[in-house]
Amino acid sequence: MFKRFITAGRRAVMVGGTSLMLVATAQATGLTSADTNQDGKISRAEANAAQDRAFTKLDTNGDGTVDEKEFDAGQPGLPADATEQDKQRRHQVIASWFKHMDANGDGKISRSEYRKALQPYFDRLDTNGDGYISKDELRAAFGNRGNDGGAKQ
Repeated sequence: MFKRFITAGRRAVMVGGTSLMLVATAQATGLTSADTNQDGKISRAEANAAQDRAFTKLDTNGDGTVDEKEFDAGQPGLPADATEQDKQRRHQVIASWFKHMDANGDGKISRSEYRKALQPYFDRLDTNGDGYISKDELRAAFGNRGNDGGAKQ
């Protein structure tokens, strides 16, 4: 069970990563949350806006940075039957992503560090280079998780 969580967690981070939440949000809602103009695809501007919303949500104390505690609290939790090994693995994954995003090593992620860490994932998903992430590109990257692009388990 936890391996699925970690896989899903990596996907969300790598591309929510496109925003810590962009792809997870796009998959879960059939693009509607990130696709603010509802044209069926996510532009770079929409991805950046989704990243900004995700950062603001993570920054629970409103100081303009995200510390490791805030970052951890903003990630998916574990199932009720998680083992101690599952808990340790979750902590390791989250700590690794936090360290990756904290480019200057000050123990906080700034909005610019957050965006810089996530920006490459937009380009990876935009496989045809048209400046948009389509439903088809999401499906190709993450597999078809339901007809509406939503994640199903």
